[in-house]
Amino acid sequence: MRRGGGGAPLSERTFRADYARLYDAMYGSKDYARECDAVEAAVRRFGDGGAYRALLDVGCGTGNHSIPLARRGYEVTGVDLSPDMVELARRKAAERGIAASFTTGDMRTVSLGRTFDVVAIMFAVLGYAVSDADVAAALANAKRHLRPGGLLVLDVWDRDTVMREGARDRISVSEEGDRQLIKASLRALDPGGTHVNVRVRVWDIAGRTVVAAADETHRMRPFAQAELERFLRAAGFAPRAFFAFPDLDAPVTAGSFDLGAVASA
Repeated sequence: MRRGGGGAPLSERTFRADYARLYDAMYGSKDYARECDAVEAAVRRFGDGGAYRALLDVGCGTGNHSIPLARRGYEVTGVDLSPDMVELARRKAAERGIAASFTTGDMRTVSLGRTFDVVAIMFAVLGYAVSDADVAAALANAKRHLRPGGLLVLDVWDRDTVMREGARDRISVSEEGDRQLIKASLRALDPGGTHVNVRVRVWDIAGRTVVAAADETHRMRPFAQAELERFLRAAGFAPRAFFAFPDLDAPVTAGSFDLGAVASA
């Protein structure tokens, strides 16, 4: 479900099968449970007293939020632009006996023919909508998929932090036995500060042999809080909270890289 500016796909060379196969290993240390906690905390605090069971996970990837949320009792539908990611999510859910559904679609235009109690746009997925038009379309479509009083929960990169700290490269190495997974995120901030080009290179190494590798460049948009609020209001949402994701009680301060938001439909 990740698209780039001007209404065009981000890239046909993004989220391909080789990247999808390494995705879970790349983010094995990510605290998905805590991020799912943030969704539930938002429902408890800002819900309208009705039932919040049907949840749409926008940009679901390989299901790392969808599956635990379904396990917690939500009726989950996941949608993502990448067929390879969707297929992995389906396979993982089936292996775990989890009743979640997954489909391929574009967050700006997908039409599921129903509304949900919660729409979650996690892991900075909204940042793949680089142009103003694409952000507006994605949020308007999220609104169309929410019942009155339904909640939108999302996180994005905080623009002020990105601009202050710069686009820092990151390299991580994880080891298990004779296997190594090396991930390099090489970041370049555009001169106008509107987006960051992130080249992600990954190598899965067994002994001295590279058994799998991926190399993709992702174009990401960070958001200032005031800017995100304007987009939400323009799409017909009522913003309820902005916070240092995933802690609903943490104020956004200097150095808060992940900006979270909750809004009511």
